[in-house]
Amino acid sequence: MNNDVRRIGVLAPPGNVTLERELPMYLPAGVAISHNRLSRPTPEVTKESLTLMLASVDQAARDLAMAWPQPEVMLFACTSGSFVSGPGTEEESADKIAQVTGIPAYTTSQAVVLALRAVGARRILLITPYIDAVNRHEIAFLEHRGIAVEACDSFGCLDTRDIAKISSEQVRDLVLKHAETATRCDGVFISCTNLLTMDQIEALEQALGIPVLTSNQCSLWIALKHMKIDASKLGPGRLFKIPRGLAPGLEA
Repeated sequence: MNNDVRRIGVLAPPGNVTLERELPMYLPAGVAISHNRLSRPTPEVTKESLTLMLASVDQAARDLAMAWPQPEVMLFACTSGSFVSGPGTEEESADKIAQVTGIPAYTTSQAVVLALRAVGARRILLITPYIDAVNRHEIAFLEHRGIAVEACDSFGCLDTRDIAKISSEQVRDLVLKHAETATRCDGVFISCTNLLTMDQIEALEQALGIPVLTSNQCSLWIALKHMKIDASKLGPGRLFKIPRGLAPGLEA
């Protein structure tokens, strides 16, 4: 064994435990993920706490760039942290990472927009773990990007540790509770990189008949697309089955 691998760098919120569990399950051989934690003053998922976390991006990215081989791409893997500053700002942390490291980067919110466009989802059912104030920021961000939110439901968690306690089966059940609403949509988006979701995507797509996207799925998809790695046989859901070159904003 050696460390001669292709590497994805992930910057995660301090309380996030789900990225490290979900993403490696869908990696092709020869691809590894290296994580670094961002820093914020409290575990509360609020605009104030998330905004303060952004100050730690520069150093966390520089530290992660010391890995060998260097990551080919970095992810600012926090959905709420990348949209809470306001509509149209979801790429700012990725731009900052690229500036300080010279490594291309994406935020999860940026990946979500590209993924929704790729599967043709313009009207969605939104499921989140957030409090209402954060949900309002997310709806504003999505609608700014031309994605209508037909309905939104949430677990209403203020503390990120409570998000980590939610099982993927609970997430599945909350989505299916809104199956009738989903018939008026052309996609479902389940938000938050600390919410377990990826093992439920394909069953939900079969039950609802529309694409189901999640924050971690979209984050991994954008990284592998950037690296021009085919994960169509590994990644869950319709998103990973899109032929190479059909993802808006990415080269073929």
